[in-house]
Amino acid sequence: MNKLFCGDLQSHQKKIVAFSAQVWIMPENFEGGCLTRTLMRVNPAREFSPRRVTLVPLEAMTSFFTFGTELLNNPGPVGSAMPSSRFLARRIAGFLPRNPRGYIVELGAGTGAITAALLDRGIPAEQIISVERSDTMVRLLRRRFPHVNVAWGDAAELQALLKPHLNETQEISHIVSSLPLRSLAADVVRRIVAEIRRVLHKDGKLLQYTYDLRRTPHRSLSGFKRRYTTVVWANFPPARLDIFQKNGHLA
Repeated sequence: MNKLFCGDLQSHQKKIVAFSAQVWIMPENFEGGCLTRTLMRVNPAREFSPRRVTLVPLEAMTSFFTFGTELLNNPGPVGSAMPSSRFLARRIAGFLPRNPRGYIVELGAGTGAITAALLDRGIPAEQIISVERSDTMVRLLRRRFPHVNVAWGDAAELQALLKPHLNETQEISHIVSSLPLRSLAADVVRRIVAEIRRVLHKDGKLLQYTYDLRRTPHRSLSGFKRRYTTVVWANFPPARLDIFQKNGHLA
């Protein structure tokens, strides 16, 4: 256990402020009179007080840094410079049934913000399949959600990716997608949408959220009927959520 400071927190004001400077102190608990590995944020502009310390779960910071690293290394498939907020995640989860008749597939699971909200909603872990193409994020998802089905690969090969996780008695009733359809190459988008239509149940729903706030859906989704649309202003940046019903014939 790494002990950063021992004794009275107040007596270590200068050390903590100098070390933090509005950066994260990565120490877990204040045990035995010692500050260990608890995530703390200190505002050096203010007089230090333990009451002004903001505690942040280590899991949240790990997710944030993982997202940032992926954004820097491979920005193309990432739809936003910030991971989805809990406000957006809860809003999306609120449109899904607690006891879905089939699987819920999440495309572009990232660090697991939506996955966590689905679980908080009460959806059984075994009915969630999180699809992610980044091996770094897949490792994070599997650590955070050991009971959720995590599929590593490209949504353009969705049917093959899902096959090992499906049983013969349940269909895919909902797909939640964060994929940036407006910024991906047109041929990639066509393949992804064709795969979505192929695997989604005939009465299934597609929940697509995007940071492009225009009301007109992406043209690739013309084979789906939009049932509802809204903007989640509490998210940063604001996001538009569209709910589509599958119709027409399989692509």
